[in-house]
Amino acid sequence: MNSDEERAFTEFVTSSSPRLMIFAQLLFGDPGEAEDALQVALMRLTKHWHRGLEAPTAYVRKALVNIARDRARRRHLIPMLTTFGRVADNPVENQPSATLVRESIEELLADIPPRQRVTVVLRVVEGCSEAETATLMRCAPGTVKSNLARGLERLRENYERREAAYQRCDSDGHVSTDRSPADFPDPYEGASA
Repeated sequence: MNSDEERAFTEFVTSSSPRLMIFAQLLFGDPGEAEDALQVALMRLTKHWHRGLEAPTAYVRKALVNIARDRARRRHLIPMLTTFGRVADNPVENQPSATLVRESIEELLADIPPRQRVTVVLRVVEGCSEAETATLMRCAPGTVKSNLARGLERLRENYERREAAYQRCDSDGHVSTDRSPADFPDPYEGASA
């Protein structure tokens, strides 16, 4: 890479990284993993930068999707910590609204299988068409449709579960104890011995 190409690449990274980082965080669900994946994708881009790519942002997005797919295939080899159901440490009024919305989206996406998460992010968040999503994911448009339907259903379930959990918490984040044991259904009721 000559100095002009290096300057152009640095400008691209500086201007595009915030948006690409948000995209990566939504794909991976973990800020550290997203940052690592974005670095790998940008490194891949450096190998092709001298060609004068027409759409380097699209190249990086495709690389991120491919990295997400590869990691999803090997997910069983990597221990994962989950944070679903945790109550925010800071009150809502102390956080900027964009950060709060992104954290909420990341929380909701965290429990969705990787292929469905990638599909939801590409179709809903990024606004890609069905054909673009199928091309990026290297699958049939019908697969995109089914992944999107299943992913959105999981999102709805996660949202309802999270809202129910938040409604049971008081303002300090403690689980409400104003319900008596009689309010909870007996899991063994109606079961034959």
